Amino acid sequence: MSRRFDQRRSLAAYSLMACFAMVTPAFGQEPPTPSAADVSLARSLASEGVQLADAGNCAAAIDKLERAETLYHAPTILGRLGECQVAVGRLVMGTETLQRVVRETLPAKAPKAFFDAQVRAKKVLEEALPKVGRLRVHVDVPPVGPPGVRMALKIDGEPVSLAVLDVDRPADPGTHQVEVAAPGFRTAVGETTIEPGASGSVALRLEPDGVAPGAAVAAAPWQGQPPPGAPPGPYPAPPPAASESKGSSKTLGYVALGVGGAGVVVGSIFGVMALSKKSSLDDTCKVKSDCPPTAQNDIDALHTDATVSTVGFVVGGIGLAAGLIVLLTSSSSAPHATTGLAVHPVVTPGSVGAWGSF
Repeated sequence: MSRRFDQRRSLAAYSLMACFAMVTPAFGQEPPTPSAADVSLARSLASEGVQLADAGNCAAAIDKLERAETLYHAPTILGRLGECQVAVGRLVMGTETLQRVVRETLPAKAPKAFFDAQVRAKKVLEEALPKVGRLRVHVDVPPVGPPGVRMALKIDGEPVSLAVLDVDRPADPGTHQVEVAAPGFRTAVGETTIEPGASGSVALRLEPDGVAPGAAVAAAPWQGQPPPGAPPGPYPAPPPAASESKGSSKTLGYVALGVGGAGVVVGSIFGVMALSKKSSLDDTCKVKSDCPPTAQNDIDALHTDATVSTVGFVVGGIGLAAGLIVLLTSSSSAPHATTGLAVHPVVTPGSVGAWGSF
């Protein structure tokens, strides 16, 4: 069976070569006469292309058949080229190629293979046309853009005319990507998938370049209104950034006051304890240089309590001062400038405390 297939394939190739030898370069308007070398090369390429197509390898056959048709036109070559284009999914191009074969006017003396090619092309065309899809592209340009926007449109990476906008353009089945660009606008991209014989659409909108969504809203000095140069709304109200900042500042102020108050309480407690121990030592030690050894523990405890009291008052003073400053500066009704803060501990033989200015 394989041998019969090879014989039929060889017969088709030989018939194609015979057609090359019997016909003139074209019908109707006479194109430039190809050289003998071009005719010979076209015959070889066409033979290889037909053999690849018969073997089911249309992807490789297309290149051979396209080159052969470029060098030397023949309906047999163009018809097989259209068939392969349809077979690999290039329905729009393939049906147009087959239309050329079907519509070509052949002279009465044309080879029978040419008439057979037209019949075959018509049959393939009738089966392929219902599978061609439709793609509609719409581009919306905001009225705030510059007048006379010059758009550049691409479909599947290929530049296309703006005349295809808002009409059903023939398209191959599959996924298609649409891209539109214009000076002063961000590039808009969209895609759609078209089933065989079905329609798809892509709607794009050109947005002014440099106006990021949301950023323009936050910068608007009036609520619910678009800034100059931005597309029409609606726009939400800007976030209350200032109120949030004040709220967090007041929280920090109250925390600082709490810490300061705790420091003052600790300082006061240990200060009272230190004063009590000092009063007791004054009764025991009439003269500092003549204290009994048993009073050493009380002396050490006095020093510890005095130190803790001093630290407590220092922390308390700083916390209270910082809290007041934060609360005063965060209030919009009574703003104050911070001039400075100074806290000084005081420890004397008769008292423990602190003084400061701010």
